[in-house]
Amino acid sequence: MQAHWGSNQEGPSERLPERKDEIDAPGARLQVSLTERDGWRTVEITGNPLGLKALSAICSGLAELTAEELLTPANHYHLDENFWGTEKGSVDLVVYCHEDDWQGWGKVQGQRSTNRDG
Repeated sequence: MQAHWGSNQEGPSERLPERKDEIDAPGARLQVSLTERDGWRTVEITGNPLGLKALSAICSGLAELTAEELLTPANHYHLDENFWGTEKGSVDLVVYCHEDDWQGWGKVQGQRSTNRDG
C-alpha cells in the first residue's frame, strides 16, 4: 500500500497520518468494481479484512475532520491503483466528506442510493 499525500499551506502532507498503520497495513487488499445489469448500476467493494479495515479507517478519519478542514483538499481520499493500491482493474474511487449543505449535498438527500436507468 502507498500513503496518500495532499498539500496545505506548509506544502505536501500525508493524509490521515494518525491512521497510517490501519490504512497502509501490509496485506490489505481492496477491489472496487462497477457492474450494470437490467438497468441497475452497482458499485461493489470487495476486500480482505485488512482492506476493509483500511477503508473504514479512511472513512472514519475523514468524518473526524474539522469543519474548516472539510473546506480544504483534505476532505477526500483517492483509492485507485496509483494512490492507494487497489487491485488491478479496480474502478477509481474517491471518498469525500463534507457538511450536509456543502456542494449541493442537501439536494440529493432522500434520493434512492441505487440509480436505475429509464
